[in-house]
Amino acid sequence: MKRKLFMLCLAGMLLYTNPAYATPFPDKKDEVVQDADNYLKKEDRTAFANSLNGIPGSYKVVVVESTAPEAESPDIYAQKLFDNYNLADDALMIVLDMNTEQLGIYAGPNLQAKGATMALLHDKVASFYEPFRTQKQYLTGIQTLIAEVNQELSRIESKQATAKPGATDASKAEESESSSALGGIPWWIYLVGAVFAGLSIGLIYAMIRRRAIFAQVDDVEDWKEELVEKINVIEVEKPLRRSSGMTEVRYHHLADKKENLLRIRIPDVEMMILDAEEACDRFRFTLALGMLNEAREAISKIEEELNELKTDTSNVAVTKQENKVVVPEIGKQVEQMERRLSDLRLEYGLSFHELKASLDEVDTMRKLVKTSRAAGDDIAAYETTQKAQQVLEQVGQAMELIPKLVQRVKKELPEEFKHLEEGIEQAVRDGFDLKQDSLDNALLQAKQLVMSAKSALEEGSLEMVLTHVKAFEVLLDATYQAIEDGVLAREEAAATVYTEVEPQAEVNQDKDEAEFIQVEKRAEVAEVEQDDSLQQVAATSAAVEREIRIPEPTPASETEHSTSEADSEKPTPLQQSKVEEERTVRGKSSELSEAERSVLLQAIPQLFNKKAQKPAPAVKAEEPAYVEEEEYELVMPKSQPEQEEVIPEEEEQTYLVIETEDDALDELERISNTLVRVRQQIKRSYLPGIPDQLKYMFEEVVQTLGRVQTIMEQYRYDLEEVAMLVQDASDLVDETERMAERIITTCQMAEGAIQYTNRYRRQNRQVNELLTKAEISFRQLAFAEAYQLAEEARLVIEGAPAEEDNRWLLRRKKKG
Repeated sequence: MKRKLFMLCLAGMLLYTNPAYATPFPDKKDEVVQDADNYLKKEDRTAFANSLNGIPGSYKVVVVESTAPEAESPDIYAQKLFDNYNLADDALMIVLDMNTEQLGIYAGPNLQAKGATMALLHDKVASFYEPFRTQKQYLTGIQTLIAEVNQELSRIESKQATAKPGATDASKAEESESSSALGGIPWWIYLVGAVFAGLSIGLIYAMIRRRAIFAQVDDVEDWKEELVEKINVIEVEKPLRRSSGMTEVRYHHLADKKENLLRIRIPDVEMMILDAEEACDRFRFTLALGMLNEAREAISKIEEELNELKTDTSNVAVTKQENKVVVPEIGKQVEQMERRLSDLRLEYGLSFHELKASLDEVDTMRKLVKTSRAAGDDIAAYETTQKAQQVLEQVGQAMELIPKLVQRVKKELPEEFKHLEEGIEQAVRDGFDLKQDSLDNALLQAKQLVMSAKSALEEGSLEMVLTHVKAFEVLLDATYQAIEDGVLAREEAAATVYTEVEPQAEVNQDKDEAEFIQVEKRAEVAEVEQDDSLQQVAATSAAVEREIRIPEPTPASETEHSTSEADSEKPTPLQQSKVEEERTVRGKSSELSEAERSVLLQAIPQLFNKKAQKPAPAVKAEEPAYVEEEEYELVMPKSQPEQEEVIPEEEEQTYLVIETEDDALDELERISNTLVRVRQQIKRSYLPGIPDQLKYMFEEVVQTLGRVQTIMEQYRYDLEEVAMLVQDASDLVDETERMAERIITTCQMAEGAIQYTNRYRRQNRQVNELLTKAEISFRQLAFAEAYQLAEEARLVIEGAPAEEDNRWLLRRKKKG
């Protein structure tokens, strides 16, 4: 309560105290419109004075800068000025305050008697002056106000004239009574005092509320200024001029955001603040508070957008910094991956073409990142680095899976396939009722899956390898399940038959036992002879298949190792006879135990070559019962120096005869096709790289063909010159073809020698050093040097002569 009382007293002091430096009233002049400071135009003042000539009464219009020091309001200032100028009783005093654009008005006593009260005058001011005040047409509004006041007074006089005289007497009597009751003071004076006191209290409250709202306006404006400073701090224009590509697009987007905040969103907030101030000046406090709340919400949204703008700008800068760090790391990772891939290619003898293509793609991405950074496109460089890192991660994971997949595809899948073949053959041989067509189809599909897995592993497509391996496992499980179902069906049928024939079998068992044993021995001897003949036929057919089939690009050492493993895994005829004896003994029993079932499902030898070449019954009778042994002899391999000498002679004799333009075009087409074929041959050979000399030869051929094409495009050209250039191009193509074949052969020899000698790496330090140099030379595409170093390393261990062609070879003797 004390605080409120103190605030009211303070407001009263602010409202009713006069400053020390008060300015005096303006001097009275004869002009109707008195404007000492020339706020209004002289022509407007003259026109206003002329327009008042036709209106009865006297009027005085004074234009001042402010009425604040001399009076509390413009009306009081007009009253004081009326008294100071000593105007007539029927005069109307009007004061225009230019600072507040408010109008102070005071009517003389005669006009007040006619009915020109302050309430009437204020209503007329609000109705007829305020519209013109907003348009800065002050004199027009005052002229309209004066005309409306005169009309209102004339209407009041006419009403009073028509009223009854008795009413006037009664009013006079009442006024006299009321004046006598109020001690001689008119009642309206008390009313004016009460109204003035109420207005003063309301004005004090309004000023306090106005100041509180203006404080909120100042806070909102300060908040807005802080946001403007933060927005201006963000630098977008300079990086935009230095960038290009996707980075330029991103910076354009950021610049548009910044421009939107500064040119659209901030001015909207400023307009809300101005509307709130104007509403507060008009004492519309609720409207002002609503506008302030809208301004706060708008500023909050602007602040959120500013934070997003900061985040986006910092992200662009961070991508630029990350590119500087990531690019060297990608280069190191690519080098490490290439070394690991080269080691894996040398270790397993596989090309892994897709993995090499992925690494080449990463290397291309790294170069593209450098180009993008040099052009100022940091965002495109960052996205490219992300893709390169993903590709490197995939290649690294694939390299980790290679040893397991090689073990699985090269060893485990062929073994499982072999076991499956032998299991099916044994089940058929034991007399189980199996669907031979479905099993043949299953074996064919399994073989195709194994070959597909090997091809995919050779290419380096590890996803396809995993797919083929999974399909092979599913097919294997399904086939075993089918075999087991057939065995169980046979077991159930045998059990039912055994229960019915058991009484009779006990009676005749002693008689038939001796005959059964003799028949069994004869069958065993026939089966042994048949198996031996089938093995011989399978061996010869496998040899023919190896000669006809296109060989895979695997080193010789791996082929020898795989053939030795296959030979060691082939069962001997004695082992086959033992297995057959055990299975015939087991077949005599009426029930099949779990151990026998596991042996049947796991015993899977020798069907792949037997089943395809299984002879018909008519052929079985004609085959001999014995197997001829192969005889071998030691021979020296024939040297081939004569063939090497003949080849250049044939090449020297080739000379092109070009007589017409069609001959030249045909020869150009042949050279182009040869060049394409050499390129495809190099691509299929999976070289680790193309030597510079071979690249130079390719470029020379292409340039020569380009020169020929340029000459032939002319209207007139020399056919002899074209023939010479075509002859040069043909010679270059032939030399390029020979060089490509020599490089491919040398690369394969070097790769095989390095892999062959790699088994001795841990036994001798010198071998390790030589192989290290050979691998470095191999990576540098010096295949001849690599092959020479690998041979030297081999000779360190084996001590054999370097010329392998002079050594003795063991070959099969020719018969007949």
